Amino acid sequence: MSDRYFNPFASVDILVPTEFKEDFGRFCQTGGRAVIDHSPFPRMVDLWFLAVCVAARKGLDPAEIDRRDTYKIIDGSIFSSDPWRVHTLMMIAISQSNDVGIVVEPRRMMSLANGLATAGFPHVMDMLKDGDAEPIWNLSEAIETLERDAA
Repeated sequence: MSDRYFNPFASVDILVPTEFKEDFGRFCQTGGRAVIDHSPFPRMVDLWFLAVCVAARKGLDPAEIDRRDTYKIIDGSIFSSDPWRVHTLMMIAISQSNDVGIVVEPRRMMSLANGLATAGFPHVMDMLKDGDAEPIWNLSEAIETLERDAA
């Protein structure tokens, strides 16, 4: 049995813009594809989390999202076994809001994270698709470039 940690997001939905639903099916192994070269993300939350991180790293503003144009990929209980993701989301929320008090507002933090993910998805899709290799190698090269250029 996995350890359970503090997770303020347990009852909060992780939302994805409907326009990216097909991409989640294509690039996540939960979409029925098991070949890691073509579907590099074991779970949909992994793709969502990378989009949050890419948006934060690039300094993008959270996108405004309309709940009617989204679908729920999973609820935040997924983070109960990943405390480092909880902490990362909290730090990103503090950084984005300039308000340490945001840590007691899980819905506000997740709303901000969902907005960042929405802003980051097009960049992650470009990372996966741009290049001459399989998606996992295109992504690896793009992330290395992102980090190298930011240093």
